Amino acid sequence: MRAVQRLALVLASWLVGSGCVYYNGIYNAQAEARLADAKLRRDDDGEATTRFQRSAAIAETVLVRHPKSAWRNRALYIAARSGAMAAQCERAVPRLQQLLAGTTLGPAERDRSRLALATCEVRAGRSVDARPRLDSMFRSADRELARQSRLWAARAALSMGDRDAVPAYLGDLDAGVLQWELISASLSAREYARVESLLVQRARLGDYREDVTRALRDLLADGRVQAAEQVVAQYDSARVRDDSRARMHYAVGDMHARVGLDSLARRHLYAARTLSRRDTVTARDANARLALLDLTRVASVPELDTLVARQDSTIWRTSYARQVAERVLLFRLLADRGDDERASLYLAAEIARDSLRAPWLARVLFLRVAREAPLSPLVPNAWYAAALLEPDSAAAWQRRVLVNFSNSSVAARLRGEDPTDRPDFLSAPALLRLHWSDALRIWSDSVRQLRLPPKPAGSR
Repeated sequence: MRAVQRLALVLASWLVGSGCVYYNGIYNAQAEARLADAKLRRDDDGEATTRFQRSAAIAETVLVRHPKSAWRNRALYIAARSGAMAAQCERAVPRLQQLLAGTTLGPAERDRSRLALATCEVRAGRSVDARPRLDSMFRSADRELARQSRLWAARAALSMGDRDAVPAYLGDLDAGVLQWELISASLSAREYARVESLLVQRARLGDYREDVTRALRDLLADGRVQAAEQVVAQYDSARVRDDSRARMHYAVGDMHARVGLDSLARRHLYAARTLSRRDTVTARDANARLALLDLTRVASVPELDTLVARQDSTIWRTSYARQVAERVLLFRLLADRGDDERASLYLAAEIARDSLRAPWLARVLFLRVAREAPLSPLVPNAWYAAALLEPDSAAAWQRRVLVNFSNSSVAARLRGEDPTDRPDFLSAPALLRLHWSDALRIWSDSVRQLRLPPKPAGSR
């Protein structure tokens, strides 16, 4: 009788322990995995990854605490599959290979394990191995397994540079996440026609991400103004948050301003200001950009001073305006120095042209260098730089270089000759470096002082 009671107690203890392993471990791990799969079905890859991480961690706990439990194989499968789907492939891959080589998995678990293994192969750069495995699961009765297989096959094709295969893999799937990956890959490959097409598709669906700004910048940098404008128009027609559209318009307006397309720049900057709340960073930056856009029209130092003086303090508190103020400071330091060769004035002209985006002012200063210091080795460079900024006078000014400074390196370049044996080829850059280094030291000290926080009242 006592033996029977002892056996009953052992059996009861085992059942309770086994139940705890299930309810406290396996049950929770499976629940997290199911939630992760639900997120995958909604293309919420970020949240799915988090859920898979939790699932794998719980299953790992079961494996560590109950290594001989009857639930061990189940825990091993969950830990391996969830770990792989969470990109924890170093530990997951050997386990998946072990499970797939054995006989403990059912058909559904085997297919899911094969998919999980393929995702790790793609992540590890072994897409050649992964694609056949993924291709074999396209017609699975499990619709989500088939869909995920197509998505990962498309990612494998992307990683192999086979971007043309991606649309065939996707078919009629609305795979937003993957299309953004394709957009990124196409940008890197400079396939701008494909980028434009994909962005228009995402815009029609109202699918906006911050990646849009980068894509638009790249399109504009390649001179595809019409393509960028079409993408922006599509997003304006979709149900996209006003603050997102404001940032998009500001980025496009900024790019247009950088290349001198002032009318387009103003239109987008006004849109950015209108779509933003009055006190947002985007609204303040748009106001500053609009206020200082007239720098492109400045043609003299007094005009520059007037434009700077009429801006109020709210403008100068923006990050963009502070950058402009620092460039103006460097410009003034150089423009006010009176060296005989006018090297500082030449450098000020370059600042006006390249940093302040004030081509008229730059042209005036280059001409001053040529006229005020006719014996300076920089004169041929000054005439040539001014010619690039004034197409109507370019031929005449370049002819002056060829006639009056025929032995200069600039004249040699204009004739298609090697300029390196001309006396000013090294002397002119050396002169500019000397004056630049001196001015830059003074400017750096001034900017450092301006950036220091104000001292508390009463401090020394």
